[in-house]
Amino acid sequence: GRHDEALVLKRVIFAKQVATFGVSHESIISGSNLANSLNELKLWDESEQLVRDQLVPAALRLLGANHHTTLLLSHRLATALWLNPERRDDPRLNSARRRRDPVLISTQATTL
Repeated sequence: GRHDEALVLKRVIFAKQVATFGVSHESIISGSNLANSLNELKLWDESEQLVRDQLVPAALRLLGANHHTTLLLSHRLATALWLNPERRDDPRLNSARRRRDPVLISTQATTL
């Protein structure tokens, strides 16, 4: 439906969450929602950068590697990497693509 409008709102919510609470579980969830919208709109590079550079490090520090939110962020990152046509020639992703294995990408996503 109205993904463009939702993206604008999710950007505002994320910025306000960070400004109000700093880096917190709540702001990480808002960032995850933003990354999901970016993926839906095929803004994979922006999603990848947000998740890899900001959200995953914060989630690992605050929540730990096995927390549901941290795992969800790995999925968001894997989605951005998996669907991004500019990453089609990345040899680190090609073996997982040949096997059609997004789980492999998800487990390796933070190291790419």
